[in-house]
Amino acid sequence: MVALEFPKHASELTPDLLTQVLSEQYPEVEVADLRVVEEAHCDTGSASTAARAVLDLDFAPGRDAGLPGRVVLKTILVRRGAPGSLYRNEVRFYREIRSELSIETPTAYASLFDDASDTFGVVMEDLRLRSAEFPNATGSMTQAQITSALDQLAALHGHFWQSPRFEGDLDWLWTPLSGGFHDFLAGAGAAFIRQLIAQSEYKQELFERLGRNFDDVWQHLWKAQAIIASEPSTLLHGDTHFGNSYFLPGGRVGLLDWQLLNRGRWSHDVTYLLVTALDIESRRTHERELIGYYLDRLRSAGVEHAPEPEAAWLAYRQTAIWGFVFGWLICPTENYGETILRANLERLTAALEDLETFAALAD
Repeated sequence: MVALEFPKHASELTPDLLTQVLSEQYPEVEVADLRVVEEAHCDTGSASTAARAVLDLDFAPGRDAGLPGRVVLKTILVRRGAPGSLYRNEVRFYREIRSELSIETPTAYASLFDDASDTFGVVMEDLRLRSAEFPNATGSMTQAQITSALDQLAALHGHFWQSPRFEGDLDWLWTPLSGGFHDFLAGAGAAFIRQLIAQSEYKQELFERLGRNFDDVWQHLWKAQAIIASEPSTLLHGDTHFGNSYFLPGGRVGLLDWQLLNRGRWSHDVTYLLVTALDIESRRTHERELIGYYLDRLRSAGVEHAPEPEAAWLAYRQTAIWGFVFGWLICPTENYGETILRANLERLTAALEDLETFAALAD
């Protein structure tokens, strides 16, 4: 892997740096000039754990290597918004896994992590060139959109279902009970989340609504983590909330942001998607049939022993707590803004109540 340090300010990006970054996959490329079109930093409401810069590139004559003139650089600008393990995780997804998948997710032209400086950069397509739209939890997926999103998850999960590669070239993937994100959560996670709850009357009110204290919720969360870490195991996107999807013309839905990529049970991805991407009434009305649809698509993807419907329903009920705690209680308000934070937590809290998740996790 090319070792390159990425600057903390977009104004310090240079044509030479972009040439070096891109030349690993495109050795004939030469960037002659670049312009920063726009930026989004952490805690601005439009970027959460990583920053991005939209770049217009001018290439030397005959040296564009077939690359587009506009790209998006995902990197760290000004300050980091997450542990380095999350950035490294996404880099490895684009370097080692993306090319073998037929699902809808961005194409990356370069994906690098520099261990010396603990910086990273992923140069990817600007999805707006394909007229992509970027939703959030103030809206809701249509039936066609949610089934398209489930198509993507079934294809991803089916491709890696019980894969022997988890003991081989993919043994670096963390699980809900080991490595990467787990190590942060099991260490400083509880104290960090407690602090955020203490700063938010709204988050405190959710515990009153549920009739539970933080310690109780935290205990049930780790019961769910053990379930997600159990077999059958597959490759998980890991962070399938509504805001990490995009809509293309024609109804096809794609998945963004692979920083929480890990290995675990299918229900993690499917539950987090359904609960955040559908308004509460739509989720209540359609969740069972949508889980059935996913299971059918999983079989079509070659999974001979897909979960039975009742076992799948139980896993769905149990898994809903993950998004509540590790998805959005852990999220500082400034990452997405009060409106988006409340919209997601309202949907997740309603799901915990409707699905009787705490009872489903009882011993």
